[in-house]
Amino acid sequence: MTNINSQLITAKGGGLTIFAPDDSAFSHLKAGFLNSLNEGKKIELLQFHILPQFVDSNNFDSLSNPVETVAGKDPLRLPLNVESFGNNVNLSTGVVNATVTGVVYQDSKLAIYRLDKVLLPLDFFGTKAPASAPIAAAKAPKSDKGKSSSAEDDDESSTTQDQKSSGAMSLLGIQGAKLICIGISFVAVTMLWS
Repeated sequence: MTNINSQLITAKGGGLTIFAPDDSAFSHLKAGFLNSLNEGKKIELLQFHILPQFVDSNNFDSLSNPVETVAGKDPLRLPLNVESFGNNVNLSTGVVNATVTGVVYQDSKLAIYRLDKVLLPLDFFGTKAPASAPIAAAKAPKSDKGKSSSAEDDDESSTTQDQKSSGAMSLLGIQGAKLICIGISFVAVTMLWS
């Protein structure tokens, strides 16, 4: 936390822009994802949602891609690209595409924008090597004759149902998201005016 505070103090001269995922954004995450991150990755995830400069809601088109975040600007590890079309602002990380859905707070040094998804840094998932060409034709797995082609849809809906019924996911997905958004906002405002 000291590292985040020192970075916010350093960045306050040019202002800050914070992307705060709303509560529903956390429901798009795989169950247990946030709990699986070590402390360093959790800090990087928070830093990835903060730009070390103030960006007015009308000036997203002035940013150069990839955009630097408090987590860094390495385009191989931390790509964050911003596309602005009129009033629509989209962010892409190579893992997820998110949309700015509103302004939470804005003044001359601090802007906080609501997102529909959590920004996930590419380096959390590593790079995948290209698949090699098959040497011999593989046998297709046997399928159950009783299962329909919508078995995958059934699996996805049961996973979603499991996530909804999980108390840990509910606490982290709803109350945790609010606390993260409020916490980031509080720290940023405190650092800007101290």
